[in-house]
Amino acid sequence: MLNKTELKSKTLKKIAVLSVITSMFVVGCSNDQRYKREVDSNEDYLNAPALKSLIIPKGVSVPQEVGEYYVINNNVEGAVGKQLDIRPPELTISTIPDAFVVYKNGTVNFNVPVSYGIWNNIPNTLNKQNIQISSSDSTTIKINGAIITRKDEQQPVNASFVLTRQMHGSAETITIVLSALTRGGENLMSQPIEVQRYVVGLFNHIMNDVAPESLWTVPVKDSTDENKKDD
Repeated sequence: MLNKTELKSKTLKKIAVLSVITSMFVVGCSNDQRYKREVDSNEDYLNAPALKSLIIPKGVSVPQEVGEYYVINNNVEGAVGKQLDIRPPELTISTIPDAFVVYKNGTVNFNVPVSYGIWNNIPNTLNKQNIQISSSDSTTIKINGAIITRKDEQQPVNASFVLTRQMHGSAETITIVLSALTRGGENLMSQPIEVQRYVVGLFNHIMNDVAPESLWTVPVKDSTDENKKDD
């Protein structure tokens, strides 16, 4: 028969082992970000057999073919199942009144009043993101080989940007171009979604940093508006 000391010692050992195993699972889950990009569903359909031609017995009439229900039996090209990235494209979000932004082919063009001081604030924004400026002057900022880590990616990317500024009276046009993008030695510049994700992501970081305080506060409804609605 075990005495109380032996029993307590064995119990503590079991708790210690379970704690280690639990911590391993927690660490594994925290490092694995694939669930943010993958479809979480049954994939048995990927192993479904190919369609066979319909055999029609002699003397049996069949309805006329309708193209609307025709199944094209071609080989699937591209990613399927868990290889398919389900994340939506990154969209430009301008937080500055009287400004507009356009994204096209790896380039963000942003027109904004000079009074907001966006260009002068960009170095501070980049510093917060641990992005080092390679060279800069009053009209150009160059970033070479910045290491950018996203929470929904397993590996960081190596990205290079060129930011330029053009003055138009009381407004300025800021252009952000992604000039290089690699991950683990793989060149991602030929993947439009990846290019958009990082050049637009940088723009949105800049916008988040200069957004007016009023945009971060939920407006309080005026009681008089509710009364008018009731009336």
